[in-house]
Amino acid sequence: MNSEGIETLFSFARRFLEGQGALVEPGPAGLDALLPPPLAQRLEVPEYVTFREDQTVEGEGEYRIHYGALLLDKMVDLCCSCLPLASCQLSFPYLKSQGFDRLIRDQFTFRKSLCRVTSTALIKTHYLLLPCRYVARSDEQKEGLIVLFSHFDSGAFLSYPTDGSFMTAGEPAFLPETARDISRWEKLLKRISTEAEELIAKEIRDFRDSMNRRLKRDADNLEEYYGTLKKEMESSLTRAGLSDRLVQDRKEKIALLPEELARKREDLVMKYSIRVKVIPCAALFIRTPAVRILCDLHVGREKKPVSLTYNPIAKGLDPLVCEGCGRSVANVSFCSRLHLLCSRCEGECRVCGC
Repeated sequence: MNSEGIETLFSFARRFLEGQGALVEPGPAGLDALLPPPLAQRLEVPEYVTFREDQTVEGEGEYRIHYGALLLDKMVDLCCSCLPLASCQLSFPYLKSQGFDRLIRDQFTFRKSLCRVTSTALIKTHYLLLPCRYVARSDEQKEGLIVLFSHFDSGAFLSYPTDGSFMTAGEPAFLPETARDISRWEKLLKRISTEAEELIAKEIRDFRDSMNRRLKRDADNLEEYYGTLKKEMESSLTRAGLSDRLVQDRKEKIALLPEELARKREDLVMKYSIRVKVIPCAALFIRTPAVRILCDLHVGREKKPVSLTYNPIAKGLDPLVCEGCGRSVANVSFCSRLHLLCSRCEGECRVCGC
């Protein structure tokens, strides 16, 4: 390996280790590093290690960095296993200050309830841009990228403005403290596959149509094959010289053909069914001014306070979040205890069971 390649690998190793909290400094043999215990355990090396530039035999705690080195592969795997995070902040010369009642009527449906705005306030809030890779597997495989857009503070997913023009006003910023909230990440990541269903369905429409056509073709061929087989077996029963035992065996086999055909159909359905996996690739936090809209929802004689957020990026109101399943919801229902629910949960509230 030439000196430029070695320098590139050592530069990567140094940046990786320092990013993981290790103390790294040049040594007589290459790089000396003191690793945090968790990192040393994940790399399966001692806490104090030396990365050598020469080709000498490795001693205890000494490792060579070169393409194909096991330790370098572990570093790359750890880099790829972590979701890259970045942050920016936006500013807007003007924020909407009125007309929220009309926006609410246009974007939300509150079943058997009435929504009234009580007050508004300017706030700073965070949105999350999540580019995701999807893999759709069937008899073949299709991959692609989609972008999810979420209000990180509430967990609601919303439509992403695909032109990206709002980013021209973005400036680099530090990651927010809320980025360390593991519980929020867990809730968000659990929702990704569900919230991505509609987007992915559009992306793989042609792929799904192709698999359906192939399923129909193979199913038709299967039906034709078993239909022909049944006719041949039935006609063979009319041949002279067949014993009663042989006739009975063939009749039993003919009777089993529908069951065998059903199993073959199930195998075809499994073969051409589509399984989709969604993998986040990166995350961009967007800090932006917004408008918090405080409302009272009047449900019969009861009153439930809710807050809505006017999003200047999408120029609309963010969806609410179902208290039962966590889905983003604009068609809102309530149980008898006023839990905010989507249409899937209104039949039985998952919060109180009523």
